[in-house]
Amino acid sequence: MSTQVRLRRLVRAFSDGLERLLSEPQDHRLAAGIVLRLQELSAAVQEAWNRERAAGRPDAALAAYVGQALKTAELAIAGLGQQGAELRLLQRDFEEAALPLEVFLRGLDTLPALQRSA
Repeated sequence: MSTQVRLRRLVRAFSDGLERLLSEPQDHRLAAGIVLRLQELSAAVQEAWNRERAAGRPDAALAAYVGQALKTAELAIAGLGQQGAELRLLQRDFEEAALPLEVFLRGLDTLPALQRSA
């Protein structure tokens, strides 16, 4: 659950930051600040996920999916700070990684309840 909460916070912050960058594309200090904040939030997601994995979830294949999705999101975040970056392309990359991950994590949280009822 902690990972989900942090991921939702990251998704909202990415969307807000992207809108600010689109409205002020030449402000490099703004971009650097947004990227730094998003990287902090991304690190918090990773830390929460590491704690959940240490608690015994999930198996290796599922963990690999989460790891890849988080890496893709991190790369999109890093790209926001590059001069001349295609912001909409980075948005697509981020959302294609983060939004399905959010649904996936929600499903992992319901798995124990489903196993108990079976």
